[in-house]
This record gives sequence, C-alpha cells and structure tokens, in this order.
Amino acid sequence: MASAGCGPDQIDDLAQQTVADPRWFPLRFNVETEEFHFALIEPETHRAIAFLNDFKAVPSETRVLPRSAVASVPAETAPLHLILHSGLGGSTFVARALAQPGTAVALQEPPILTDVIVYGATRPAAEMARLLVEVARLLARPFSPGEAVVCKLSGVGNGLARTIAAGQPQSQLICLYNPLDQMLASLASRGAGGRMAGRQLLLGLRNSRMAAVEMTDKQLLDHTDLQLAGFAWLSIQKIMIATAQELGPSRLVSLPSEAVMRDASAAVASIAAHFGLALDTDALAVSGMFNRHAKSGEPFEPERRAQALEHARELHGAEIDAIVSWARRVAEVTGIAWDPPYPLQDSGA
Repeated sequence: MASAGCGPDQIDDLAQQTVADPRWFPLRFNVETEEFHFALIEPETHRAIAFLNDFKAVPSETRVLPRSAVASVPAETAPLHLILHSGLGGSTFVARALAQPGTAVALQEPPILTDVIVYGATRPAAEMARLLVEVARLLARPFSPGEAVVCKLSGVGNGLARTIAAGQPQSQLICLYNPLDQMLASLASRGAGGRMAGRQLLLGLRNSRMAAVEMTDKQLLDHTDLQLAGFAWLSIQKIMIATAQELGPSRLVSLPSEAVMRDASAAVASIAAHFGLALDTDALAVSGMFNRHAKSGEPFEPERRAQALEHARELHGAEIDAIVSWARRVAEVTGIAWDPPYPLQDSGA
C-alpha cells in the first residue's frame, strides 16, 4: 500500500500506524524520492531468514511513506546490538542463536543500510548521519516487551557501526573475527563462485568509499580475486579497529570464528552476556540449533567444516600463504593492526 493519492492527514495516520508496529520493517529507502519502503515481516520470519535481501515483499503488504512523515513519529526503541564480521565466520549462526523468542529478534543484513550508504555518496556526511540515525531508530523497535534487537551488519554495513552506536547508547557490539587464511580457504573451497565473492566484497567496500587502500580500475584488474578478498579483509579489519578505538572495551569486544566453531554453546553464551541478553542456551541445545547449518538448515558438523578448510589449504596453500604474507606487509605499511580489538575473554564479559 503506497501513500500515493493520500492526503496529508491520511499520510500522517498511516505513518503513525506503521512506526507503531515493528512488523512494518523499513526494508529499503529510495534515495531519489526520499521515501521509506516498509514491508510486513513477522518476527518469526526474521528468525528464519538468513539474509533480508532475499525477502520478497508482497505488494499488498508494503507501504511507501515520505521520510518527513516517518521522522516526525515518535517510536519506542529497545537496545540495538550490532554484529560486525569479517565474513564466513559464523555471524549468521550467532545472530540466529541469539534471536530466542522473549530475548531478541535478529535482523540479518538489512538492505536499507546499503541505501543509506548510496544516499551518502552524493551528500555531506552530516546528512548521511542524520538519515542513519532515523533508520537505526526504526530498526531498534522491539517486537515484544523486553526483547532486544540484534542487527548483523553486511560487509559495507560494518562501516556504519560507529554512527549507529553513537546514537544508540545501549548498543553493545561484537566483532566476529575470521583470520585471513581461514577466510581465503573458505572462498577457495567454493570454487570460482567463492573467488568472485571475494572480489565483489572488495568492490562493494570500494564503491562505498570504505576500502583501506585506494585502487584504480587498472589495479583491480592486476590483482587476483583472492588478493582482492585480502584487501577486503584488511578494510573490514581497519573498520573494526576504528570502531573499537572510538567505543572502547566496555561496548565492543571481539571473538575469533574458531571459538564459535570449537564450542558454539559457550561462544554464544559469552556474546549474549556481553549484550546483556538472558539467553537460554540449554533450550537452544535441545532445539538442535548447534547442530544445524545457519543458512541451509542442514546438519552441521564442525569437524567436517574443519576438514573442508584443511583440504582447501592443501590445494591452495601456496597461494593463500603468499596473500597472507603480502597482506601483512600492507597492514604494516598502512598502520592496520593485525589482531582483533578487545578479545571477549579478556573483557570481563
């Protein structure tokens, strides 16, 4: 249902109804018309879906509202916790595990955050920040009393964490850190598609002006897909460290992906404690959450994943080692710390 043809009073009433009901989710923002596109998404759908970008909105369950009307409506908000991640390190699993009914709802990489970045590409930083504050307010609406909201950011979404956290003082953040060699092995194990995903990640960061190193189009062509994935990893690492330096260990901690794979229950419990969530990990274990793949729902065995990565290392070890060594030199030259910020085990959480 669009607002076209509605009078001012009707638009204001519709905006009031929409903002008051968190099931009306701000899926997209039209940067040309400055309109919010809301889609009706039940909390159960948020808990089941791996990526909001895959959600197909039904026309009869959509609302298009002008930004001015939405911004003027007060909204009840809950703590909005953020998951930053390097990629391929269990972030989807962690978000879904934390999204226990009565505890939290997880928002998996909201595409509207990419729209905010697009909006900021042609406008002053202050205008982009104002829009992001408005979007974060909509994302933070609780679905049920006492529930928090956990937002897993995308690769480029990582770069918005500082601004979101600044406007959401109750937000706690976790950086899920996937070591570069493990990330590259994961990409290589997926064949040409995995390698292309590494290139696309870097292109997304570059287009969003978040790449750690400026590259010309010719330089992009001079590097392999896995080398560009290394640049993307360094870029996200730089974002994580800058966010940590601004917020400090009381709000942001990090955890390596190996910890999640080694003992998922303990890792999720530690993250929940950092977020201040009363998570029932025993109930999660009974539900089978720790034994299912977060994206496909198929049975998941950490040992098999480790074996697949080891096999990839055997096949592509020389290439991976060369890229890691090269990335370390780039990190030294550009001043990007190699180790993740504020390890969770040292944070007192």
